[in-house]
Amino acid sequence: MGKVRGEDVVLSINVGDVLTPIACGRSITFDIQNDLIETSITNNGNYRTYTPGALSWSGNIEGLVFIYKDNSTFNGLGQLYDLITNGTSININYYEVDEDGTTFLNKTGNAFIESINETSSFDNMVTFTANIRGNGQITITYGDV
Repeated sequence: MGKVRGEDVVLSINVGDVLTPIACGRSITFDIQNDLIETSITNNGNYRTYTPGALSWSGNIEGLVFIYKDNSTFNGLGQLYDLITNGTSININYYEVDEDGTTFLNKTGNAFIESINETSSFDNMVTFTANIRGNGQITITYGDV
């Protein structure tokens, strides 16, 4: 297995019925959490014990703001605003390939856009950050391409 570079990671969301890469993303994060339930009892010693609980997952997209004037499938940040204000769930596909192009890691699931932050500065490009909260199970597959 080789190293995975940032340029070899693609996040796609469903726009209508079309799974569309987020072309304006500069960086993408994925986070999966396991709620641990404490099972320690009195006189159990100095260390706590746990059992796994429910899983949850989330993600983050950071990117440059693009405003498209044509009829392309994904119209930039405006369409993300539509998704959050309408409470529309999205299907995501987070796909990674190593530098040799032989090994992949793919995560797919349903999510909601939890927040969008847009940053405008007088001396730089306008950027945005969108936080995604998973809705149900995430499916993770891996292996050779």
